[in-house]
Amino acid sequence: MKIYADTSFLVSLLYPGDPKHGAVVAFFAQRQGDDWLTTEWSAFETLNTLRQLSMAPPGAKPQAIEAIRRLFKHWHRHGPFQREEVDMSVALAEAHQLSAAHGNSRRMRSADVLHVALMGELNPDLFVTRDKDQYALAVAAGVNAQLVP
Repeated sequence: MKIYADTSFLVSLLYPGDPKHGAVVAFFAQRQGDDWLTTEWSAFETLNTLRQLSMAPPGAKPQAIEAIRRLFKHWHRHGPFQREEVDMSVALAEAHQLSAAHGNSRRMRSADVLHVALMGELNPDLFVTRDKDQYALAVAAGVNAQLVP
């Protein structure tokens, strides 16, 4: 099974200080044999979000975030994550379509719309997120999605 996880899921998975870390790790552990897909976009947003955690008290230490970055990179080299190439112009065109179709009726952060738009490029079997608004958009767009509490 091919699974694409959004940033909310990945941050909870990677950052032990996240309140939902345990639940996400348990979900991930049950699916370690699956193919976990990332993109340059999802990797950037995940690492940028992790770095931002050091700004809020008590905050993560920058050294801890660097160790997490290295772990994430290791997981890409030796599994279970694989970085997929996507055509961002195609994904952005799809994001425009999603915005036109749903932007007046539901909350949609631009980054969330882009994650859902990437589904057409990645064609995963499952999209996982911890974000209720993003989950609702994915379902409305016909994506097989799971909200991980």
